[in-house]
Amino acid sequence: MYVLTKSNMRQAEEFAHEHRGLSFYSMMDMAGSKSAAYIAARENPDARVCVLCGKGKNGGDGIVVATRLWQSGFKRVYVVLVDGKVRDELAYKMYKELTKTPIGVIDYTDNPVGCLHLVENAEVLIDAIFGIGFSGELAGGAADLVITANLNRTAHKYAIDIPSGLAASDTDTDRLAFETDVTLTMIAYKPVNVVKPAANRCGKTQVVNIGLQSEDVEQFAEPYVVFTPEEARRALGVRPYDANKGTYGKLLLLAGSREFSGCVTLASRGAVEAGAGLVTAAFPASLYDVVASKLNEPVYLPLPDDGNGHLTEEAAEVLTQALPKYTVVAAGCGLGNTPAVKTIAKKLLEICETPLILDADALNVIADEPALLKTARCPVLITPHPGEMGRLTGLTPAQVNENRMKTASEFAKKYGVTVLLKGANSVVADPDGRIALNPTGNPGMSRGGSGDVLTGIIGACVPQTKDLFTAARVAAYLHGGAADEAAASTGILSATPTRILDHFHVFLKQI
Repeated sequence: MYVLTKSNMRQAEEFAHEHRGLSFYSMMDMAGSKSAAYIAARENPDARVCVLCGKGKNGGDGIVVATRLWQSGFKRVYVVLVDGKVRDELAYKMYKELTKTPIGVIDYTDNPVGCLHLVENAEVLIDAIFGIGFSGELAGGAADLVITANLNRTAHKYAIDIPSGLAASDTDTDRLAFETDVTLTMIAYKPVNVVKPAANRCGKTQVVNIGLQSEDVEQFAEPYVVFTPEEARRALGVRPYDANKGTYGKLLLLAGSREFSGCVTLASRGAVEAGAGLVTAAFPASLYDVVASKLNEPVYLPLPDDGNGHLTEEAAEVLTQALPKYTVVAAGCGLGNTPAVKTIAKKLLEICETPLILDADALNVIADEPALLKTARCPVLITPHPGEMGRLTGLTPAQVNENRMKTASEFAKKYGVTVLLKGANSVVADPDGRIALNPTGNPGMSRGGSGDVLTGIIGACVPQTKDLFTAARVAAYLHGGAADEAAASTGILSATPTRILDHFHVFLKQI
């Protein structure tokens, strides 16, 4: 899904008007009608609905929403004119249609007490005060109404395009804004809908198509995209009836050490939950009893170690013999930063001919020689967090996070690898210049083990998708979505990596 700024949005609408014959009237009508249909499908028609409408185009959208809800059977619909009479020409046409219905209209400038009472007692609140043209701070009646709306904790809340009080390109703001459950945004995402932490204030964002073609939007879009449930569904596809475990890949997952034996379990479970055909867990041999007591589905490949849970260089030879059996290899979770692990990482880059995923210690051991990534004979995906990315680039984690998209993209182009830079938002970049932001996930993922789960999920997604860029986007989306399900069920503080795995099937089933 594309991302449009305020100016991009105007350009796309002008293009659709001039080259597709779409009138601005029809676009406003479709914006309000489709938003109303979305709301009507989720709300009780007996609910008391209050639509807050500004005097501009966003207010016009809201007036259409109110009209269409009434026409679809909602008989307790009220419109609050936040700043007096509607002034936008198109919005006024919509208002004239609304006056043909028995919908109650109250002007805040004439009856502030009555308007606030309506907002306090509404069961469905719809914000159409300001759209993407807003800047500055809420004031006057708009501020009073938004404050009152935010205090109404029982109403279901919807914002049309973006929540009033936020600007289209906001990425981090704590100023007063309408607190919404769902944002119904037009044509494409706006930066505020997807870039965290501002995106958290938009609730769930649903894109509403108002008649533009994909190619109309693409030419004006920002240089990054955002993954959606529909794209994840298409990328994973439908499994044929005659599929077998070989159809969906044979993953070799190299992980673990004495200190980090749980990495093997978490990464392996991630791969299994995400649909890998066959998972082989490769780990230091002295961890066998620990691993075998926790994992049922994967095959085991115990590797030579020092008897104390750390791989030796002899493991590289065993892996060399085993590699031809596999269609994807993932390495690094909890291996430790040792000379033997560096030898193994270099060997994988040297001889692996199938897609290779490098995480954690597989990156740490080559941090002083990132040019080794250029020697790879196969497509490579790296999955650093900001600290690991900092070690690879010579930047501090803070510098990495200052411009996450630029950092990931420049590294991908320089070293010819696909980068999944973890964090809020996770960024995926590839050598061809493609960049994607992941919209799912929450702060509960900020703990040890979450990255191990992601590595396993990626390993499962590679054989199911067409390339590493797609696999990384799907995996990040599913991982964050499962974490959101876990947080909704148990709370953010209890959304552990194991609970993320326990909720993986719940999110996967939804898409």
